[in-house]
Amino acid sequence: DFETIYYIGLPLVFFTIALLLARRVTNRDGVVVAAAAAALLLFAVSSFQMSRVGHSAETAHAARAAQQELIDIRKTTAGDLVTVTPVGGDYKSLSGTAFHAMDYYLNTSLIRYRDLSSVEGRFVVMRKRIDIDALLTPQNQYFFLYDRDGLEAWYEDMYQTVASTEPVARKEFDVYFDDRTVYYLKEPCERADTAARFFLHVYPIDDNDIPDHRKRHRFENLDFWFIDRALLFDGKCLAAVDLPQYGIAGIRIGRVSSDGAEVWSIAHVIQGPRLISEYESIVSREPIARSEFDLYLDGSNLYYVNEPCGGGYVWEDFFLHVVPENTDDLPDDRRQYGFDNLDFAFDVRGVIFDGKCLASVGLPQYAIARIVTGQFDGAGRIWGVEFAPDARE
Repeated sequence: DFETIYYIGLPLVFFTIALLLARRVTNRDGVVVAAAAAALLLFAVSSFQMSRVGHSAETAHAARAAQQELIDIRKTTAGDLVTVTPVGGDYKSLSGTAFHAMDYYLNTSLIRYRDLSSVEGRFVVMRKRIDIDALLTPQNQYFFLYDRDGLEAWYEDMYQTVASTEPVARKEFDVYFDDRTVYYLKEPCERADTAARFFLHVYPIDDNDIPDHRKRHRFENLDFWFIDRALLFDGKCLAAVDLPQYGIAGIRIGRVSSDGAEVWSIAHVIQGPRLISEYESIVSREPIARSEFDLYLDGSNLYYVNEPCGGGYVWEDFFLHVVPENTDDLPDDRRQYGFDNLDFAFDVRGVIFDGKCLASVGLPQYAIARIVTGQFDGAGRIWGVEFAPDARE
């Protein structure tokens, strides 16, 4: 990056010669003065623009705090072997910059970058905070120092606790769901297994809960590399991913190959127990439309009900087009079409129980003129209905 400094002299020489020639040709000092004034204004504007590029004051403050944490860790670990694991991500740098910061600030220790199973010394450093007795730096915010034996014992206990429950799915990794966390377990597990890349898509009950840049996709993307979330220890792999705190309809999990192709995937409907408990209340009123599924509107939720539920068609994709009373309410990328596209798959928003099918989709908060919905497959529409949500509360 610093090679550019050697080119600074070339434009200086060029402009100096240009100004000298301009003065000689015009024989007026005023031309040079005017050019200098214009250059001064240009440089002032340029400096202002450049001041808006780069790290914010908050980022600089965070980097200084992280730097001090590494300095304090160095004092504790001086002369000892320190293992730095990739759990938590961005484990060698400060806020995405200074990529050899760890090497620099822990320079009084022998540093190894590897997984927990290869730890030989007493200390482990990673970006993930776990509030356990083995945490030696509970006051830190960015880099955390652990006692290796205590950390490995905690992971072993967690592995056994999670493995004692029933997994959501058994694939290359056993997948478990516990409250707000998704766990990936594998035994036996080798270092090569940790090179896997997973996708984790979280579908909210209310689309307004996810970041704006994800709303057109209608799910939050928590994709990750296994090595950034997992530890390999005693022939086992354990990774844990915390889910967002908002209401979640369902999640879709899977692994992709090195070329981006999907290797396997599963779906898990988190809102299933709630839907089952609300079923009687939902169907106690008259449906707003009837077809292959009866449609019920309750507040900002549209429910799809089928009883008795059977046949493979339930797994075909659903289309849900919402036409607002005012097209200005639509997201920018949907205004040209005149409707919001809320298409969905049953496996992340619906549940099958006691011979019944029930799915729920949250509707936008703006005033709705009409709704068009149904199912489709590769050959076209299977069924469809259109209605005005007059009964919407």
